[in-house]
Amino acid sequence: MPDFHIINIVHDKHQDIQSADFVSLVKNSLKFASWHEATFDAEVTFIAKKMAKNLPDESSNHVILVLGNDNALNAVLNGLLSVERQHQLPISYIPLDLHTNFKPALRLKDKTNALPQLQQIYHPKFLNIGKICGDIPKHQTKYFISRVGIGFDTALTEHRKNSINDTSPFNLKVLKNHFLTTKAFFNQKSFPVTINACSEYLQLPNSFLLTLTNKATTTGNLTEAAIEITVLRKMKMMQFVTGVIFNHKDLRSNIIHHVYLSPGDAIHVHDIQPGHIDGGLLGNGSFSFTVDQQSYPFWI
Repeated sequence: MPDFHIINIVHDKHQDIQSADFVSLVKNSLKFASWHEATFDAEVTFIAKKMAKNLPDESSNHVILVLGNDNALNAVLNGLLSVERQHQLPISYIPLDLHTNFKPALRLKDKTNALPQLQQIYHPKFLNIGKICGDIPKHQTKYFISRVGIGFDTALTEHRKNSINDTSPFNLKVLKNHFLTTKAFFNQKSFPVTINACSEYLQLPNSFLLTLTNKATTTGNLTEAAIEITVLRKMKMMQFVTGVIFNHKDLRSNIIHHVYLSPGDAIHVHDIQPGHIDGGLLGNGSFSFTVDQQSYPFWI
């Protein structure tokens, strides 16, 4: 059994009673070496960075267990990778609400099965993660597990998170979510995107949504070495409803562009736009970065 170092995210004021009870179950039934609670993203990153500095840099049984959401998982990953180590600390993850892009890789149907499943793991699996380096919007390097979004994709992500936390009756919640999504659609202005890939050079002047997707986590194939970029140009409202809401089925090739990226391929968003990474906000700005991948150990 590994020595678990648990990071519990307690900043979510909408956390339901079931999730709170599950955290108590973990605390009372799982043997752990240390327990840390964080209330905001910067604190999560600080705790992970401190662990990477203080835990021995050798092959060991130390595992970082994250209780929270995809954003917290991303903060832990970036905190750990900000410290140079020869032996990376494996990450384990239990999403408290199960609304996670990491679900195919976890193969987790319900969090009540998470602890028995965790106790049946004896060694980490190496997962391909994404890496972006450049102006995003300030000059930095960021790692992502599932997705990076720029433009309208950020609005969709925020509305999805708000919908999950919304305690309104179901019909009212759906109506409110559709209204906010429609409002964001009309407020989103088009912006130019340049993709400099080894196979092609694309200039897309009227884009309104850009998404980078790590196929390793969305398909559940942990070793798949593929990052796909999807760019949609500004379209009419009816095209948006039938195409985006219904999984791009009716979108023509001049509206949607899919490109598989190779290490070193460059993306440039020439206008100031909002961005997100694994559900957390990247801030507003212009974006100019290169894309890469590397493997990281996960206790899943």
